[in-house]
Amino acid sequence: MTETSTRLRQRAVEILREGIGRPDGEFHEHQWEAIEGLVSERKRLLVVQKTGWGKSAVYFISTRLLRERGAGPTIIISPLLALMRNQVAAAAAFGVRLGSINSSQSKEENEQAEKELLSSELDAVIISPERLANSRFVEEVLQPVAETVGLMVIDECHCISDWGHDFRPDYKRISSILRYLPQNVPVLATTATANRRVMEDVQAQLGGEPDVYRGKLTRESLHLQTIHFERRSQRLAWLAETLPGLEGTGIVYVSTVRDGELVTHWLNSRGISAESYSGSIRGLSQEQNRAERERREQMLLDNRVKALVATTALGMGYDKPDLAFVIHFQSPGSAVGYYQQVGRAGRGIDKAYGVLMSGSEDDDIQEYFIRNAFPRPELVKQILDVIENSDDGLKIVQIERAVNGGRKKIEAALKFLSAESPAPIVKEGAVYRRTVREYELPEDLIAHVSAQKRHEWRRMQAYLETEKCLMQFLAQELDDDSTEPCGRCSSCLDRPILPLDYSMETAQAAVEQLNHLEIQIYPRRRAGFSTDIQSRFPTYELPRDFGELEHDGGRALCYWGEAGLGELAARGKFKDDAFDDRLVDASARLIAEDWQPAPAPAWLTYVPSLNHPDLVPDFAKRLADRLDLPVHEALVQVKENQPQKEMENAFYRCRNLDGVFEVRGPLPEGPLLLIDDAVDSGWTFAVTSAILKREGAGPVYPFAIMNTGSG
Repeated sequence: MTETSTRLRQRAVEILREGIGRPDGEFHEHQWEAIEGLVSERKRLLVVQKTGWGKSAVYFISTRLLRERGAGPTIIISPLLALMRNQVAAAAAFGVRLGSINSSQSKEENEQAEKELLSSELDAVIISPERLANSRFVEEVLQPVAETVGLMVIDECHCISDWGHDFRPDYKRISSILRYLPQNVPVLATTATANRRVMEDVQAQLGGEPDVYRGKLTRESLHLQTIHFERRSQRLAWLAETLPGLEGTGIVYVSTVRDGELVTHWLNSRGISAESYSGSIRGLSQEQNRAERERREQMLLDNRVKALVATTALGMGYDKPDLAFVIHFQSPGSAVGYYQQVGRAGRGIDKAYGVLMSGSEDDDIQEYFIRNAFPRPELVKQILDVIENSDDGLKIVQIERAVNGGRKKIEAALKFLSAESPAPIVKEGAVYRRTVREYELPEDLIAHVSAQKRHEWRRMQAYLETEKCLMQFLAQELDDDSTEPCGRCSSCLDRPILPLDYSMETAQAAVEQLNHLEIQIYPRRRAGFSTDIQSRFPTYELPRDFGELEHDGGRALCYWGEAGLGELAARGKFKDDAFDDRLVDASARLIAEDWQPAPAPAWLTYVPSLNHPDLVPDFAKRLADRLDLPVHEALVQVKENQPQKEMENAFYRCRNLDGVFEVRGPLPEGPLLLIDDAVDSGWTFAVTSAILKREGAGPVYPFAIMNTGSG
C-alpha cells in the first residue's frame, strides 16, 4: 500500500467511525477496496452484498472523500422512498449533506433540492428512477451538473435487469443517463439480490467491464422454516397462537392489500397489536398516505406494534436491525425476492426467525402477477394508435376515453414505452406524443422473461418442499455455491423450529371471522370531471359531484371465490344460477346484527339484469323475508349493455351504465337497501343510487353478496 493509499484509508476509517458512532469501527470485507476503487481509481463497480453489509457507508464515505478533493456532488438513483426518509440523517452522520428529489415530496421541496444541487450546496442527492422520465429534470438539472458529478450511484441495481425480480422500466433510462457523464466519473451499482443472469445484465447496462465485489449471502442469525397450510383460516390460527410467544417485533408479509387488512384485523381481534401497510390507503390524499406510511413504519421501529402486516410496498431499504421475525402469509414469486424480504430479520441480533407459509391461493396470485408484469400487446397497440391519430398528443385522461384499459395499466404501458430505446412515445409536460420510430412490443423477450418467472416460481415451490438446508438453497438460487449447510433451519435440525400446531377453537374463530368480514362499499364522490362529465353520462346528465345523489356506505358479504361463503357465492352465480339459502341467512345476520345501518332501511330493491333475470330478484325477495322488509321493483333495465366487469376504467364503466336503467315509481318513503349480486368498482351502485335519489328515494344502503375486485 502506497503512502497516499495509507493516508486515504486512515481518513476513510475516521469518517467510518464518525458515521457509525464507534471509535473502534473497522471496514467489512470489500468495503475499503470498493471505496479505494471509486475514489483513487475512478472505477465502475458492481457490489453484490447481503443487506446490512454497509453499501450506503461505501457511497457516503466515498462522497465525503471525493468532496474533500474538490469533486462535484454525488447522484444516487434509488427506488427506496422509505429509505429516502431516513437517509438524510444517516448521511449527515458521515458529514454528507444529502438532499432528495422524488414524487412523494412537495413541488417546493423538490425545487429547493434542485437549486441546492445545481449550486453544489448539496454533497449528494438521492433521486427516484421515475424522475429520469421527466424531460425538464433531465434537461434543466441532470445535464447541467453532468460535467461536475463526482460519483454516480445506482442503488438496488437489480431493478435495471429485465430478469430481476423487481424490474422497473424507468431504470432502463440509466444507461442513457450514464452517457451524459464524463468517462472518468466513478460509478457504483449496488444490490443484495442478484443471481448470475441479473449480474451479467447489469454489467452490460453499466458499460465497460466493471469490477465486481460479491460476498457470501448467508445470514448467521436467521432460523428458517417452511409451513404449508391450505386454508387461510389455518394460517390465521397459527399466527394468533405463535406470535405472542416470539420475542421482539417483526413483519408479516402478504401478497395482496386485501389479505393485509384481513390479517391485521384478525390479529387485533386476538389481542395482538398489528398495523397494515401498503402502497396506498383508500380515502387518503398522496400527502396523507405518505404521512400515514411513515407513522406505521415508525411504530414498528419503536416496537409499538408486535407486527407490521405488509405488502411488498414495505420493500427495499427498510432497516430495523433488531427485527426479530419475518413471516410470510403467502409465498413470494421467487427465491431471490424471498431472500431479500426474509433478510430484513436479524441484522443486528443473534437470533431471528424466517417462516414461509404457503396456501392454496398462491398459484393463482403468482400467475396473476406474471401475466400483468408487462403490458398487453393489444393495449399497447391501441395506445400508440390513439396517440398517433391525435392532433397534438394526448394526456392520460384523454387516452382513458379512447382505450378500454385501467388507469394503472395505461400508466404502466406508457412508462414501459417511454423507457424503450429508442422510444416510440415521448412525454412533454402532461402530454404524450408519438415519435417517428416504428415499434413492435418485444414479445419474444416478454415470453422469455415470463417463462423465467414461472421457472422461479417452480423453484420457490421446490424451496417449500426441499429437505436440504434452507439457507443453502436460497444462496444457491442466487448462484452462491460456496455456502455450507447452516445447521439452524428446520431441515438441518430435522424438526420444526416453531410448533406447527394450533387449537381447533382458534381455527374455528378464524373461520368465523372469514365468514363475517367487514367488507366496505365506499360511496363515489364524483361522477366525472368537468371536461368529460357530459360524454360520460349524455343520457342521465349527472352532475360532476354526486353530492345529495351519493349513496351511504354499504357492505358486501364475502369475497368472490374465497373458502366458505365466497365459494358458495361463485357457484350460485356462475353454475347454479341461484344463491344458496346459507348466503341469504348470512346476509340477513350481517345486515341486522353486525352492520345495523341507521336509520334502519324501510324497504328493499335490487339491480335488475337482462342476462340473469331471476338471479338477484330471487335472492332479494328471500332476504327481504328474513329482514321483514317489503320489496319494490324500483329499477328496470331498459337496454342491454356489456358486462361491467369487462370495463376497465371509469370512463368506460360510466358510458356502459348510461341510460341502462330507469326508475319505476312511485317510490316508497324512507331509507332503502339496494341489492346486487356483485360489486367491483362500485359504479353500478353509484349510478343506480343517483337515479333513485333523483326520483325522491331516501338514503340508499348498497349491499352485494360478493366483492369481485382484485387486491
